[in-house]
Amino acid sequence: MAARSTTHPPKVEAPKLGGLTDSDDGELHAHGTFENTSYTNTDLSGQDLTGIVVAECAFTAPVVADSDLTSARFRDTRLDRMQAPNFFAPRSSLHRVGIRDSRIGALDLFDADLRSVTVAESKLGLVNLRAATVRDVIFRDCILDELDLGDGTFTRVAFENCSVGVLDVHRAKLDHVDLRGLRIDSIRNMGGLKGATISAHQVVTLAGQFAAHLGLRIEDPS
Repeated sequence: MAARSTTHPPKVEAPKLGGLTDSDDGELHAHGTFENTSYTNTDLSGQDLTGIVVAECAFTAPVVADSDLTSARFRDTRLDRMQAPNFFAPRSSLHRVGIRDSRIGALDLFDADLRSVTVAESKLGLVNLRAATVRDVIFRDCILDELDLGDGTFTRVAFENCSVGVLDVHRAKLDHVDLRGLRIDSIRNMGGLKGATISAHQVVTLAGQFAAHLGLRIEDPS
């Protein structure tokens, strides 16, 4: 009998959406509060949306480019088929948010607060979660070029059928972070992996990088 995993899975809740009213994306503006609304083909390119509050909303096929979402607050929100060369939202909060079937060049969420978030079926370039506080988050069926967890705090985070080119865990604080479903090409600052769970297969695959981190030479006997 296989041993039961002691790694606690994320406790993720789906966005709570009630009856939504269709609306014009032109109404969105910095420091405004928008609730119970559905937006389709919304173009947010170049807009100042600092401090915006979005609650119980759904976005279908939005375009986000050169928009400023600093300190934005998203709650019970779904974003489907988003096209975002850069999603710039430092110091933002995402609570019960779902992102699906999206293409994001740079997801800048440094110093952000993420709780109960799912990112699924998406292609992401740089995912910047440096100094973020992240709890109960799942990445599912995603391809990531680079994932930066440096100086962040991560609790109950899991990856399912995902891959990443470079994983940076510099001074990260990891607790019940499950990397077994993440194919990793390269890890930076391996000392930050403490608290993560990996598979035996990953140990073998990454053996050379672990040895380099520890200053070991791997040589066959003469």
